[in-house]
Amino acid sequence: MAASSDVTINNLQGTWRINKALSDGLDVALELRGIPWLIRKAVSLATITDRLSQRKDENGATVIQVAQTATGGLPGETEVYIVDGSETTQGGGKFGVQKIRTRWLHLTKDVDGSERLTNIAGNPIDPWLLEGWLSEGTASSPGHINVFVVNEKAGWTTEQVWGFSEIEGARRRVTKFIITKGPRTARVSVVYDWLGRRE
Repeated sequence: MAASSDVTINNLQGTWRINKALSDGLDVALELRGIPWLIRKAVSLATITDRLSQRKDENGATVIQVAQTATGGLPGETEVYIVDGSETTQGGGKFGVQKIRTRWLHLTKDVDGSERLTNIAGNPIDPWLLEGWLSEGTASSPGHINVFVVNEKAGWTTEQVWGFSEIEGARRRVTKFIITKGPRTARVSVVYDWLGRRE
């Protein structure tokens, strides 16, 4: 189901389900994260649902909590993103301990106002992550979110961009990410169906 106009990057709260028909396969990305084949197979068969809550913390930063569940007996995961560029450490679950940094992203200019878009690590953002988005947001309110994740023990990094795209004539929430482990890289676009504020 398409996202309604009142559902924006500033108000993602609600229930979302991964649309497998419109998304790229996750198998290679999960392999690079060290997920065993049997679990990857179960993920490919499961229905995956995210329940998002979004609020401001005491410092005025946006906090997004993603509680993910899956059918087929797979364990759930909960991740918290503080959208202020600071680093948080989250651990456990199937992905292990991760260092996560999250910030707002303009597609046309960097946080310092320059035209050269860089990620949180200070490197140029891969052009693929910046393609195919709807132009949402304003000069004072960015329309996208940029996430950078490092798992030092497993040796992989992931960079993500969140936003909305028009897919098959409908406005849908999308997460595009690139995962890198050594010389190997996987590019994945995940498309979500909007199920509503409460489900």
